[in-house]
Amino acid sequence: MVGTMRPMTWLIAPGILLSLNAGGADLHVHHKAGHDGNSGAMDAPFATIQKAIQVSQEGDTVHLHPKGAVYRQSVTLRGKTGITIEGNGVTLDGSDPLPTRGWEEIGAALVRLRLPQTTWNRHLLTFNGRVERMGRTQSSNSPKFPDPGELKEGQFCFVNGSDESKTGWLYLRGGVKNLEWSVRPNGLATAGTNSMIVVRNLNARRFLNDGFNIHGRSVGLQFENIRGYDCFDEGFSAHDTCEAEIQGGKFWGNENGIADVNDCITHYRDCEFRDNVNVDALLIGKRHSLTDCQIINTTRATALSAGPRGEGQTGFSLMLTRLNVTGILPNHPARFRVNGGDLIMKNCRLENAAFNVAGSQASFTNVQVNGDTVSGDQGR
Repeated sequence: MVGTMRPMTWLIAPGILLSLNAGGADLHVHHKAGHDGNSGAMDAPFATIQKAIQVSQEGDTVHLHPKGAVYRQSVTLRGKTGITIEGNGVTLDGSDPLPTRGWEEIGAALVRLRLPQTTWNRHLLTFNGRVERMGRTQSSNSPKFPDPGELKEGQFCFVNGSDESKTGWLYLRGGVKNLEWSVRPNGLATAGTNSMIVVRNLNARRFLNDGFNIHGRSVGLQFENIRGYDCFDEGFSAHDTCEAEIQGGKFWGNENGIADVNDCITHYRDCEFRDNVNVDALLIGKRHSLTDCQIINTTRATALSAGPRGEGQTGFSLMLTRLNVTGILPNHPARFRVNGGDLIMKNCRLENAAFNVAGSQASFTNVQVNGDTVSGDQGR
């Protein structure tokens, strides 16, 4: 379904990306009432987001229905220009419900279920909406699960079978109702070359990798009012030479709230990062900014870690404007570290924080750290 298209104009300024999308078709998706053989019209929606993206052309808008629904789907954008995804509060979910039948009783409330081995041998199990994780390798804070016979109430572990079987056993001590098992790698992903993409009002949770996984040469990307949470890796992660702006995002319950790497450029405005396992905000790409953002450091995760990824990376810069960082745990300050490149901080406040910007070329204007003023310039 293709409508009349008119040129798309983009206005780009520091910290602001505005799209003026004139014309284009409206494509509709309904995960229950739709069918991918339909036209995508309002009264004949597609069933999957991927189908709508596949047929979309420049200037089109993809609408997800009904408002606030849970879609057990993923979507990848490849080679797309000038399209908009209006999520309408839909949540992409990387997990599927587990059956209540078919479990083998081992004894003393210990049961097991044969399942396919998961991608990258990562495991997320949701109990009545509460996510437990197993198999992490990146974080020193990763919880370790005992062997099947040592599991406590509400704990699980997964034991792989042979490589040939490609299956394993999910062991659980406790009830088997209201369980969900993560099976999908990413929520919304990009690959190859994309440009001028807008994603609004969309959530992504419980994926084995990232909620929003931005790869390739994707430029002019704008994300508005998104949530990435309870994912095995990141809530949002930009890679390669991608360029993106994120406004009104919230990222919690992941390995890292966000992790932007390689030569990417990202700008966050009015975003919140909290309750993550390893790092709330990890920025080791090329150029980044946080404006009017909050890092609420409620765990032993590092609050912010930034700087060049390696000795060979040059041109790293980070601008922080009106950033608030708060360490919640007593006797455990929120760790804030920028270990190289150029750092500019304006009107920022850090409370209960361990502040370390050694190695960076830093400039401070009205910066408060644990009640003390940090001002002037600091060279390497």
